[in-house]
Amino acid sequence: MKLRYLEVFVAVVENDGFTKAAEALYIGQPALSKTIQKLEQELNVTLFDRSSKKIKLTDEGKLLYKISKEVLEKIHSIPESIGSLSNEITGEVKIGIPQIIGTVFFPKVVHSFIKKYPKVSISTKESGGKIIEKLVEQGELDVGFVVLPASDSLEQELIFQDEFVVCVSTEHPLAKETEINLEDLRNEKFILFDKSFALHNLIKNYCIKSGFTPDVVIESTEWDLVLELVSIQLGITIIPKKLTNKLADVSITSIRINRPEMNWNVGIITKKNAYQSNALKAFIETVREVYHS
Repeated sequence: MKLRYLEVFVAVVENDGFTKAAEALYIGQPALSKTIQKLEQELNVTLFDRSSKKIKLTDEGKLLYKISKEVLEKIHSIPESIGSLSNEITGEVKIGIPQIIGTVFFPKVVHSFIKKYPKVSISTKESGGKIIEKLVEQGELDVGFVVLPASDSLEQELIFQDEFVVCVSTEHPLAKETEINLEDLRNEKFILFDKSFALHNLIKNYCIKSGFTPDVVIESTEWDLVLELVSIQLGITIIPKKLTNKLADVSITSIRINRPEMNWNVGIITKKNAYQSNALKAFIETVREVYHS
């Protein structure tokens, strides 16, 4: 059934006849009458009692008028309903966050987002950057915070850049240094995040570029455990400078690395060419506002 049939039918009822309805719809009366006939044939009912000069609805006509009004009102309200989505955003955003990035970035972003969009729910998945990349690519996560560059199959946007520092025990021979070269660490034992973290390979590759392969004695998924092991002199670690703000242990000191191009590039990733809900768009925009303003 064509929607136009219902519109013509309602117009006939509300204009008390075919002539005025035709004028209201700017169509000829023969065309209007033909439309009503098609509607009656399709429904196999008589909609009007044509035995008198004044148009009267049959029982079937009364029922169809009621239904038609409801249908047309709902259809006409679609633009307003769709438009209201941008004014009151709802839904869910599924976010992947490696622990170290979550510790530094997420609280500030989520505080700003929830304050602005209280009706959007957030679910998080904490894991290594490589796993998060796969989950975003598979569509199981809407967006991820990872160390860039990420896989070429993903959309990626840089949001923050930081330098790396070496963390050592205050009892370590290097503790009194204010700046060192990466190659000065060739004989050290390293404690790093495990291989599921992009940070692991990033640090390892920088060491290799400096002429040595780091001796990684312990790997962990917990940044606070990494620092605890450094404090008891089981090795050294390399972390983003931003994370040193979280250092509560006075038995650890941080040393700047003399390598300008050695940066921690943090970004957000989304699946290429995938649909983005209004909630996801709002979240991404909030990230930009927080870190690009």
